[in-house]
Amino acid sequence: MEVIHRSHLARICNAEIAGVAVSSPFLVSKGDGNMSISVDGHNRIITLGDRTITQGSKVLPPLSSRRMGSVVDHGDGVISLRLPLPDDVIFPESTKMVILDNAFELRRDPGELSRSISRIRNSCGDRPLLFATGIAEPSNMAMLAYMGVDVFDVSIAESMADRGVILRPEGRVSSQAPAEELVKVNLDFMAEELELIRTFIARDRLRELVDQRAVSSPTNVVALRIFDKQCWELTESRTPVTGGRFSCNTPQSLQRPDVVRHRRRVSERYMPPEHKRILVLLPCSARKPYFTSRSHRRFIEAIRSGDHFGLVHELILTSPLGLVPRELETFYPCAHYDIPVSGEWTLEEVEMISGMLKEYVQDNGYDHVVSHINDGGQLTGDVEAIDTSMGDPGSDPALRLLDETLRRLSKPYAKAPAMTDRANTMRSMLRYQFGPEGETVLEGATVVGKYPYWKIMEGKTQLGMHTPDRGMTSLTLDGAARLIDADLNVVHIENFQPKGNIFAIGVMDADPRIRVGDEVAVEREGKLAAVGVAQMSGSEMRAMDRGIAVKVRHKSK
Repeated sequence: MEVIHRSHLARICNAEIAGVAVSSPFLVSKGDGNMSISVDGHNRIITLGDRTITQGSKVLPPLSSRRMGSVVDHGDGVISLRLPLPDDVIFPESTKMVILDNAFELRRDPGELSRSISRIRNSCGDRPLLFATGIAEPSNMAMLAYMGVDVFDVSIAESMADRGVILRPEGRVSSQAPAEELVKVNLDFMAEELELIRTFIARDRLRELVDQRAVSSPTNVVALRIFDKQCWELTESRTPVTGGRFSCNTPQSLQRPDVVRHRRRVSERYMPPEHKRILVLLPCSARKPYFTSRSHRRFIEAIRSGDHFGLVHELILTSPLGLVPRELETFYPCAHYDIPVSGEWTLEEVEMISGMLKEYVQDNGYDHVVSHINDGGQLTGDVEAIDTSMGDPGSDPALRLLDETLRRLSKPYAKAPAMTDRANTMRSMLRYQFGPEGETVLEGATVVGKYPYWKIMEGKTQLGMHTPDRGMTSLTLDGAARLIDADLNVVHIENFQPKGNIFAIGVMDADPRIRVGDEVAVEREGKLAAVGVAQMSGSEMRAMDRGIAVKVRHKSK
């Protein structure tokens, strides 16, 4: 199997199953064909090449009975699975497709739908295609693909047409038209939705489509909420750390895996520069990164007008990310999200931001907090802060008050040298990007340049560089050698000399912490072979045998 495009757990890929070429996401039709589905009495029959797989050929206990399910190997890598998933199930490495026989039973149990698909994908790994039979319709296909389902069928399209129901992406609609007309309408909507899903996957924006489609029914809303909350680790591991702009237009977008990952990284791995003693709270801006906006240029001018600048730490409060320290504003997703701006905060947003802020201030021990946000105390009420916003943070009087307040608060402190300021700030950025072990890149090194174009130098040797274009620190071979020393983001390859990019077939092992877009060091027989950018997650590199695993930037000679 070869993955062409991916978006979270969904992917566009080419595969051969039992001699049948499949390009997923794939819609299995009724009737004849190399891959089709038909109904014979109470039996659902799947045709796959020269073989037939019969589902429901005898009375079986329903999913609600909680009796253990079964696994049947049909050969050629095709596995049938009946839920509940057996606790001791082990899928053969040769598995190419897993057919979920009784997926239709999950239609009325959104929680079990989310958990079952997550458990199956965790058990069978990245390589096999997952075929959920008898459950797909236009309103839930995007969500199913997002959860990891690769293959759908048209069973519901025909059965609902017989009941006088049109299946639209926006939901179900009653109709008095003849059933034969409704079948065509339903099939057309499924085909159109499938093409739209492929388009969003190719642009790595499937989550936006999922958020739009989920509100089509209460069942979809519940399924997505539970999947976001209970299956977050599975989705996050397949979510890139780089990407393009995206919109957060629905309440559920607060739970996007990349958004939640940012909030967790700020709370769990990020630490502010240790020399910063005064915290300034700032509002976000429509334009990203924030420093490119007119409002933030004025904030920066007021904050950095005196020698106190090195003592001041800027923290932007925003939804859906919560908190964005100034030095993280070029990282994904901080520089890439769009939200509807109405000046009003929802209760969920207020609880999320104010809770993060309270914990952040308690954990990081600033001497003073200055609030330059006109929020009426909604976000900052639990934090003791000096308000300099004057009801309009961007006004000249408010900016003068901000400048005067910072000058007054900073008088007792010695000036922070520029070298110290850059080094400590870069240390915070590396912790956010790599975790605590990332600080090893900075050991014995200095940081030079003008923000946000900073270079990490050890003498005359460059170890890495941070640029707003990439949004993170890119490493040289010398910088990547430090990742190997720390056993961090390392891809181990077989004994060959890389001549270009590293393909999955040549990967022996990879750090499971690696995400698509991460900086990685390529190691061969204990020595640095290359440095580059991950094109697969670490777990996918180990599972796949086709596709680019690492896009190489530099190779060792």
